[in-house]
Amino acid sequence: MRARSLILKLSTMALILFVFISCSELTEADGLDAHPAIWKLDNGSAQVYLIGSIHLLPPELKWYGGKIKKILDIADEVVFEVHMTSETQDQARAITVQNGMLKNGDKLSNYITKDEYDFLKKITPELGISIETITNFQPWFASIALSVSAVINEGWDPEAGVDRYIQKIATQRQLKITDLETIEVQMEALYNHPLDVQANMLKDTISELEDIQKLTLEMIDVWSSGNEIRLVDIFLEPMREQSELYAKIITSRNKNWVPRLEEFFKKKQVTIVIVGTAHLIGDGGVVELLRQKGYDINRMQ
Repeated sequence: MRARSLILKLSTMALILFVFISCSELTEADGLDAHPAIWKLDNGSAQVYLIGSIHLLPPELKWYGGKIKKILDIADEVVFEVHMTSETQDQARAITVQNGMLKNGDKLSNYITKDEYDFLKKITPELGISIETITNFQPWFASIALSVSAVINEGWDPEAGVDRYIQKIATQRQLKITDLETIEVQMEALYNHPLDVQANMLKDTISELEDIQKLTLEMIDVWSSGNEIRLVDIFLEPMREQSELYAKIITSRNKNWVPRLEEFFKKKQVTIVIVGTAHLIGDGGVVELLRQKGYDINRMQ
């Protein structure tokens, strides 16, 4: 089974569902389990590092240290897809209420088979989700809620994800924090699809829930290795099967980010850019788009 829907959400946008909680003590890991992909641009005045993220990770996975810590120790500015603040979270909730619920008595069961709906009734109690609530969700929102709840049930945590973890450090150190897009733009890429396209996304999610442990282990193994061929195979190829979702969630946003990233190439400073791994790799990825414009981007891990 290919983790089409799961990777599409967890490697790009699942962070929008989470509220901030108090910062825990941050420590460097002794003996790293993971060496995620990092690229670097150095034009003599600006140094820009591109780090591929997963927004949720198992807390026991040791990835913070080594080159990532060294880069953060010299950074002047940290850039995320979206700078998540309490205000941004409030905006995300409002957008979800407006665009995540079915209307006029429509029900989720109208978009999936009876067997799929029966499976949801069976599994939602295990995930801490009420079937009575989720039946009112639009398929895109139901898909995200199920996927994120499933990986949290496997022990993953947004607080352990690369974005959230590094944002806490950057905040403690009072580094400048910037974003590539607004929360409105990010969320529109998820919800602004016909219901039949959303339904396919949900159907993939339901099929993945039956094998969630295997899929999560595969994602962690590939991300931790930093192997670009495997990253493309696992993170990108399955997603391309959902062409409309892939175009809006990945390729369109990649193109929009390039001019924004070019602004940091003009700054005489060290900048770290942290985005979902799927955005950096393969044809149409941010790294390749920048190379096509003549920038010398080198893999450093």
